[in-house]
Amino acid sequence: MGSLTGIDESLQYPVARRDESIVDDYHGFKIPDPYRWLEDPDAEEVKDFVQKQAELTDSVLNKCDVRDRLREKITKLFDSPQYDAPFKQGNKYFYFHNTGLQPQSVLYVQDSLDAEAKVLLDPNTLSEDGTVAITTVSAKFTSITWTHDSKGFFYSRYPAPKDGKEVDAGIETDSNLYHELYYHFLGTEQSEDILCWKDPEHPKYTFSGHVTEDGQYLVMYIRENFDQVNKVYYYDLSALPEGLEGFRKSNGLLPFVKLIDRFDAQYEVVANDDSVFTFRTSKDAPKYKIVRVDLREPNNWSEVVPEAERDVLESASAANFNQMILSYLSDVNVVFISFTSFLTPGIIYQCNLKTETPEMKIFRETSVPGFDRSEFHVHQVFVPSKDGSTKIPMFIVAKKNIKLDGSHPCLLYGYGGFNASITPSFSVSRTVLMRHLGAVFCIANIRGGGEYGEEWHKDGALAKKQNCFDDFISASEYLISAGYTQSRKLCIEGESNGGLLIGACINQRPDLFGCALAHVGVMDMLRLHKFTIGHAGFSEYGCPEKKEEFDWLIKYSPLHNVRRPWEQDPDKPSQYPSTLLLTADHDDRVVPLHSLKLLATMQYVLCTSLENSPQTNPILGRIECKAGHGAGRPTQKMIDEAADCYGFMAKMLGASWIE
Repeated sequence: MGSLTGIDESLQYPVARRDESIVDDYHGFKIPDPYRWLEDPDAEEVKDFVQKQAELTDSVLNKCDVRDRLREKITKLFDSPQYDAPFKQGNKYFYFHNTGLQPQSVLYVQDSLDAEAKVLLDPNTLSEDGTVAITTVSAKFTSITWTHDSKGFFYSRYPAPKDGKEVDAGIETDSNLYHELYYHFLGTEQSEDILCWKDPEHPKYTFSGHVTEDGQYLVMYIRENFDQVNKVYYYDLSALPEGLEGFRKSNGLLPFVKLIDRFDAQYEVVANDDSVFTFRTSKDAPKYKIVRVDLREPNNWSEVVPEAERDVLESASAANFNQMILSYLSDVNVVFISFTSFLTPGIIYQCNLKTETPEMKIFRETSVPGFDRSEFHVHQVFVPSKDGSTKIPMFIVAKKNIKLDGSHPCLLYGYGGFNASITPSFSVSRTVLMRHLGAVFCIANIRGGGEYGEEWHKDGALAKKQNCFDDFISASEYLISAGYTQSRKLCIEGESNGGLLIGACINQRPDLFGCALAHVGVMDMLRLHKFTIGHAGFSEYGCPEKKEEFDWLIKYSPLHNVRRPWEQDPDKPSQYPSTLLLTADHDDRVVPLHSLKLLATMQYVLCTSLENSPQTNPILGRIECKAGHGAGRPTQKMIDEAADCYGFMAKMLGASWIE
């Protein structure tokens, strides 16, 4: 790719110190790690590196002339009322609502769907900068579940830091081990909470509690990593003669009964009728099925809804006492009670299940001012995989009747991991790209995700991880051959595991892309497990301490595969695409060191180690302050990031503004 006009080709990258003495031995292979010092977020040298990188990035972004227009348009479209689907607890209804540009959505309560709604909790009053959000997570990697007497709730957490060490929550990098399940009584200090379960023999296990709808049972899910398998233990809360207050005196753990004590499938409680439990499970059913068991006969399981031949059973929930709502995913098209699509900002349907034929009516609909869905078209194609054995679904969204002459800027998004399905949803910022930059927006549903069930997931994990990258590259090549775009106008984007996807693809095919946006990516596959919850990724990626699995990882780990493309193929000179690595200083899931080490490595190998480097496309980092892995960010931070990313993309691809 040649450098586009408007960006100084002689960017002065900060010189990062290389410690050549740091070399690790993996099964006889010597692997240098010269930027190990970037793993300490509190070190002054790291803070200085981050500051200099931020100044360099700002100097480039300031030259991206459509950035301010993007921010203005995105802000205007964001400024419309947004509602989440209401949910009922007890005899009251609750819902989240944002008037448009509020930093965080507000929780409302009402006595009935027609009654006046009152503010229950407004997180915007809890911080001056809007960085405090209401989420289902109230402690680190945990969930909460209330007992029906409303006296308190079960929650899980990791032990407090040793020696009274105070840390800024979110920037600590110590490995998270020895999860525990607690019960908290309202109005008491956390130090008085009851320890209900721990398992010191299995330090990587995590526990989450769930009180059944009838309030009688506490169900505990046990996981070892991010794999979609879990154990299921339960305890009959009615068996406590003096309740949890009396149990406090025992100084023991709750005597859970082990219903499922092996990691062979995923089990999720749908409902229970006294001791008869209904589960959604992947046991002998990679596309999931519904089964039932009586706790009094734990070896006698019956099938209620068999596994579908093609469609994936995404979720199941009980309704109206004796009914279930089942949500299936079919070729990635799914209809929810709360519905969104590429061209539908949001519709919430109210469904009456008490009639013989369920009735659905529109309860609320989100309208975005200035957006006309009739201008756009959504098309789904199925791209042959590299070996031709698999069809990879891809959505293509663009203005109607575009010419397939390769002239269009194109944004391709992917994830491909952890059994997660990337389904159609409305995006304000991407709509602006299509409307005002003439861009084509695409999502490739590559292997590793959950779009076709557990088999699809396993085909893109562990020893088969390369399939994810091959699928994404095949999707990119299709967009070019079909005339939607060309290499220098193609931008790729991904987050977290999708950031790894971007890092691996620009290493393997730097010639194929004009721009790359990698958000909070997993970039150092050999040291992921050393920090916070990274060890849970073993089930998806493998463990570098095992020789066979190290062999998988070292082949695609972004940090360890940065090469000068002009040296790989001297007859076909090329360079890396313009690259923006995004991370956050409070990301405790994929800690910032991944992006910082890759940034330093790319700048050194491709740029600063050479006098006249052919690498003229910029390699930059955007480090967000007071932000985490992505969830709960205030509205303004989301708008600013979108304007920066897509302003950078527009400049690098040579896209011009269309009024």
